[in-house]
Amino acid sequence: MTILRRSFSLCLLLLASVEGAKFSISGPTLTVTLKDPQPSSALTTASSKSKSLFQDPTQGTQWLDLSSIRPNAVWGIQSESLPLPNWFPSLKAIKATIGYQYTDLKRLPSWIEASAKFSRPAADLLVQPTYEVKSGQTSVIVQASRGANYVLARLASQQRNLLQALRGSVLFSLPYASIIAVRLAPSVDLSRNDVSCLVEAVTGGTARTKAVLNLEYQNPTLQVIHMLDDRNTVAPEITLYNAKITYQWNLQLSQGGSLRVKVDPVQDVQVTWTDQSASGGSWVTDLRLPLEGTSVHALAADVRVRRQFNF
Repeated sequence: MTILRRSFSLCLLLLASVEGAKFSISGPTLTVTLKDPQPSSALTTASSKSKSLFQDPTQGTQWLDLSSIRPNAVWGIQSESLPLPNWFPSLKAIKATIGYQYTDLKRLPSWIEASAKFSRPAADLLVQPTYEVKSGQTSVIVQASRGANYVLARLASQQRNLLQALRGSVLFSLPYASIIAVRLAPSVDLSRNDVSCLVEAVTGGTARTKAVLNLEYQNPTLQVIHMLDDRNTVAPEITLYNAKITYQWNLQLSQGGSLRVKVDPVQDVQVTWTDQSASGGSWVTDLRLPLEGTSVHALAADVRVRRQFNF
């Protein structure tokens, strides 16, 4: 681990010392999660043994479970100009990210990710390797694109198959007033044996409406996305297997935040509120209100609050 961190630091120093190269540093971005209190009877044996700061002995409720905070930290560096203009003029940008996850308390960092973008007259190429420290697995994403069309492959070590997934996207422009473009996006996930194909049609005029047909083998759906205005978007979705309909509404707030509401008339209502903070970072509140069940516990809302810090 020490050798890996030193090698990574040397690479950053070497890139920063290249003449004409400019880099910007972001982070660390810290994310913590605060969950609502849960009855002790619903806690697992492992979580019940964890220490808590406050506990009501009469009600049997843990008001703060330290294992639910789940801190994640991300630190990154990226180029703002051509990284190696004299050696590799086709290399347009590079980026490196170090992440820390709460599940790896004894390991820092948890994962290391890098990316390099190349631009050629024929196509653009993106190479993105990722190394997970805990499992020792290395995965690589390779994407070749030209305009709105692309082909993507994901490779992973220590797996039964080196090739994990294939994905592509092709955009066709149509000379019609009603439908101006159609996008086909087939994909194959070999690790999960999933095959799907997205068919997206964009209407003419202001192009505020598009229909997305997801031909996923396990759960095919049809979704219509319509922009009411620059801030409001509605997106009803129907499952083709059982005709189940869900509704989604996205609202862009004036201060840079957002509000997303997803309604399942049978199961629940999910609300995600992202509030941008003036001091940097954002607050993210997740609310889930079940619509099924008869007991008080089944109808209790699940509220989770996350804080993202930018330093």
